[in-house]
Amino acid sequence: MNIYHLDQPISDKERAERLFCGDLLIYRNISAMTELVTYSDQRLRAALDGRDPITAQQYLSGEAFIERTGTVQTAFRTSDVPKTMFFRALKECGVDLKQTYYDHFPMRVVPYSAQHQGALRAAIGHHRDTWGSNIQSQINWWAPLYPLEEQRTIAFYPHYWNHALANNTATWSFAEYLATRNRTPTERQVDYPSAPHPTEAVDESDVVKVVLQPGDILNFSSAHLHASVTNVTNATRFSVEMRTINRQDLRLGREAPNQDNAAATPMYSWFRSILDKHPLQP
Repeated sequence: MNIYHLDQPISDKERAERLFCGDLLIYRNISAMTELVTYSDQRLRAALDGRDPITAQQYLSGEAFIERTGTVQTAFRTSDVPKTMFFRALKECGVDLKQTYYDHFPMRVVPYSAQHQGALRAAIGHHRDTWGSNIQSQINWWAPLYPLEEQRTIAFYPHYWNHALANNTATWSFAEYLATRNRTPTERQVDYPSAPHPTEAVDESDVVKVVLQPGDILNFSSAHLHASVTNVTNATRFSVEMRTINRQDLRLGREAPNQDNAAATPMYSWFRSILDKHPLQP
């Protein structure tokens, strides 16, 4: 696995060739992403009484912190403003928006103490995003909203790019997750897992913890095994993420290898066109 830092856009074809070989791409100093960082910071500070979002949980109970950040997460997820900024950021990276479909655009909040857990979009364990969607042409975009360090970032496990990991993809049900989530208060942790997960221990010996700067965007194949690093710092981690599919990748069979996904149904219905919101048709 190579990590490439890019200061200029690349074509969708070149992107697919790099990502589906298992490499990671970091696009640096994306102006629309910097704009999104400022937008997000302003809304978080307003919800947290002007406090610095990365240290605000020191002054709030777990319930109050989850409630306030959850309000921002809901507004972020349901508004077109941040999505539009991120679409512009993708275009700066060279993405052809006419060919691109996306699923959703959440803000993830990863606190640093057990007293502040319980939110829906917090730390997430080892997984491949393709375990849930069953579409090997899918790619991920991930970006921090504040500076990172190795103890609070995203981790990759390159060994598993070419090796299987036992998991529950054969039995996990998106319908059951959705039904459980609909019975759960907004932005709170759901009792049913949001995605399939490993059923054996993950070898941590070759873990790669990726650190990038606010304004940068990390891009990787959704088939990469990855996870949130357990946050042992004294600062909350805030990040945004999006999954996309390029229609030409799908049509031409440009995709990552499937090492261990036993699920059968591709979830094309999760994705819609960036430009006209029409659903993805295989």
